[in-house]
Amino acid sequence: MLRDVVTITTAGSVDDGKSTLIARLLMDTGSIPDDQLGVTLGPDADPTKIADLLDGLESEREQGITIDVAHRFFDSDTRRYHLSDSPGHEQYTRNMATAAAGAHALVLVIDSSAGIKPQTRKHLDIAFRLGVRQFLVAVNKIDLVGYSQRVFRAVADDIDALFSAYPESTWSIIPTSGTAGDGVVKRGSRMRWYSGPTVLQALDALGPNAQENRPATLSVQSVQRHNGRRLYYGSVLAGEVTVGDVLTVLPGEVSATISSLTSSGHPAPRAAQGAQVCIEIVEDRDIERGAILSAGSDISVSHEWDASLIWLDSDPGIVGRPYIAKLAHQQARVTLTRAWILDEANQKSGEISSLAPNGVFRATVSAQENFSLAPFASLPELGRLVLIHPETGRTAAVGTINFSLHRSENVKPHTFSLSPSDHGSLTGGPGCVLWFTGLSGSGKSTIADGVSQALHGAGRVHTILDGDNLRGGLNRDLGFTQEDRVENIRRTAEVARLMADAGLVVLVSLISPYRQDREQAREIIGADRFRELHVATTLDVCESRDPKGLYQRARAGKIPNFTGINAPYEKPLTPDAVLDGSRDLDRAIELSLESLPR
Repeated sequence: MLRDVVTITTAGSVDDGKSTLIARLLMDTGSIPDDQLGVTLGPDADPTKIADLLDGLESEREQGITIDVAHRFFDSDTRRYHLSDSPGHEQYTRNMATAAAGAHALVLVIDSSAGIKPQTRKHLDIAFRLGVRQFLVAVNKIDLVGYSQRVFRAVADDIDALFSAYPESTWSIIPTSGTAGDGVVKRGSRMRWYSGPTVLQALDALGPNAQENRPATLSVQSVQRHNGRRLYYGSVLAGEVTVGDVLTVLPGEVSATISSLTSSGHPAPRAAQGAQVCIEIVEDRDIERGAILSAGSDISVSHEWDASLIWLDSDPGIVGRPYIAKLAHQQARVTLTRAWILDEANQKSGEISSLAPNGVFRATVSAQENFSLAPFASLPELGRLVLIHPETGRTAAVGTINFSLHRSENVKPHTFSLSPSDHGSLTGGPGCVLWFTGLSGSGKSTIADGVSQALHGAGRVHTILDGDNLRGGLNRDLGFTQEDRVENIRRTAEVARLMADAGLVVLVSLISPYRQDREQAREIIGADRFRELHVATTLDVCESRDPKGLYQRARAGKIPNFTGINAPYEKPLTPDAVLDGSRDLDRAIELSLESLPR
């Protein structure tokens, strides 16, 4: 059985022939079953057609480009390879970065007739920043330039110059033809002037996947019970895990002794880095998905860390806005609390509030839960992270951890004797937040005022947090950019949470145009006591009212970022109530009161 599994990914500009070259690699290593091909493997098989197997999405086949990341496995005589064929088109750079974040080596494909392209440089830089240090450069389509040694040498010189900016890297340069197969697995007879390795030989010559000097580290992916036994399934992130090893469980700082181990479906005494395993332990421990078992000392448990990020989403990243972080099998919501531009020397210069697409940044990341993590330089497998947009599921950013900030030990919330329910017994009911959202002029403040009068008549203690009033005091330092809107909502939600803890009904009247920010408010306040009320008055009605003349000024271009005119409003998808601020005010008040938690 091949114990060493090496994860590689491809990169390069669109139309450089990555999928065809990889298809040839899979064909010539016998890694595509006949029933999947639908044809008989043989010397006449056309890899340009077989490449469609890698481009699995319908839109990929129609456009002739790779959009998603296709995963395949193939074997050489000495190793097993996990290969990710990632997109080359600039629009899908985020897919390539996601694949590179888990790669041990990168196959950079360059069209010999076109040479190095801007996307080639971008992919190399992204891979390097994500920790890839071993590169294999395939100068592809050499058949289209007549197998010219002169053309190959000229491209190779450009490649050497390109890599001079990455002195810690190692690279091999190989002439290839994905279509004809020369230089991929078989040497071919048309490049006698080339005496170097083929692509497969160069892959086999890469440094080993497992590093003996790194401590055994395992990430738990799932936990199952079977016949009274507790089984832990996961991945060996580093080192070698052996039966009898005593590892520390993080978080928790308790020990766990491995009593049995299964790798690739078979009992085994040990498993190396990259292996998917199932283990049992001697002790009775409460170990959950995402836990890390390790013999190392470089791993820390923290909810805040300093990271270098490559922003990939087409929408800019916003400081203060929540995202989902994935690190090994750990996952939790996080917020970027501070960010800086990262210069060529990898130093931060100039604090910013938004992260532009395809930029490289330094950021402070704060998580809602503790993560087990390590500096990328000491343990890459626990030093890489991916940020996911919580609504769209798109990869927003990838990055590496520089160091933990260890602030989780410095701040410990005090537990007071009286609970929110104790306060609620004096204020007339449980504290909660009614969050009125809608366009300017929709009637949010009017409805909130009517609800306030009704609550006052019922003897219910409450307060109103109105957007305009807050901007005259607590939030007077904030403007109306997207970044300032995020911070405006975060501050308001934090204040509303404290008031709800005190047993008050809090009526928040804010435009709050973005779903992601309203979801953050829900998380801060608590979903059980947060009610989203959409004041769904139409734009025409709001604009006809225009009590402050804002719409008229926005139409004239005098107010930038005005919601509904030159900035978007994202309607709630599942509000607790939909109110019409242009018709029956009493009915809107009634629906608002009905939404109160009982």
